[in-house]
Amino acid sequence: MTTLKDVALIAGVSRATVSLVCRGSPLVADKTRKKVEAAMQEAGYVYNRNAANLRSSQTNTVGLIIPDISNPVYAELLSGLEEVLDPLGKVVFVADTNELFERQSHFLQRLLEMRVDGLIISTVSGTPTSVLEPYRRENIPLVQVLRMIDGAPFDYAGINNRLGARQAADHLLQLGHRQIAFLGSLISPSVNRERYMGFCDAIERRGFSPASMPMITCRHTYGAAAQAAKTILADSRETTGLVCFNDIIAFGATLGLYELGLSPGYDVSVVGFDDVEAACNWRPPLTTMSIGARQLGKYAATLLAQRMEQPDLPVRTQFSEAKLQVRESSFPPRK
Repeated sequence: MTTLKDVALIAGVSRATVSLVCRGSPLVADKTRKKVEAAMQEAGYVYNRNAANLRSSQTNTVGLIIPDISNPVYAELLSGLEEVLDPLGKVVFVADTNELFERQSHFLQRLLEMRVDGLIISTVSGTPTSVLEPYRRENIPLVQVLRMIDGAPFDYAGINNRLGARQAADHLLQLGHRQIAFLGSLISPSVNRERYMGFCDAIERRGFSPASMPMITCRHTYGAAAQAAKTILADSRETTGLVCFNDIIAFGATLGLYELGLSPGYDVSVVGFDDVEAACNWRPPLTTMSIGARQLGKYAATLLAQRMEQPDLPVRTQFSEAKLQVRESSFPPRK
């Protein structure tokens, strides 16, 4: 019967390297992987995954806890996660907290009881580090994604929110807008703070006062965002541009503009954040900051896979920069 050792001898690598290839580990270079796969085929070796799971006590499951399953960003994130985790034989269990701390606590406990091999989480706002401590005690790898708990001893994959929002506001200012507003998030205060700071950075760099620019927060629904946009324009009719916390709020804001008889992009420019799939098909197509959610999912899954293989790695942070996608919802202000 052919063994891992036999394959290792043929390939000229260690037994451990053959084991990593069999488990689809991202730690193995492509050249080495192909050499081992060729040796496996030559030797007629078939990897027994069930037996390996029993030996390692792995469940081949990964938990994903997200705050809002209706937000398309998380569907794109999941797609990226699975692109990395599926070849490793991992099944992803998704849990939606609906931004409720009690639901998050429930799912954290259930996944812990299931002995998932790892957890990727976008936490409910205000989550303390202590809530995640049982995973560290049980040596279950954990990666934070999109939302970071300050000082938490876990890997993180996310974006530079402050820089992205600054670029969004800069875009409108460069077009000639001088009175712009920020439509923020009522349910993501930590991320909202970072993005509002970026908005203020852009205003101050142009020599204006952020206090002179309207700011309002709302829930992530079309109706709430539409009302927020109407409120801003009722209070400040000089406003010609809206920087929105995310695309959902931007979509709602455009609907609010239509209700006022205004044309998004022509009468009032609108910039979103996320670049979800619907953004390029919206009417008008939405100018937005692309965060590359699918790629972020791949980053988070790779961090998790590496942590599984090497538990003693230092805590790592993977930041990516949002990129402006200019479409038809932003133009220079009307004269």
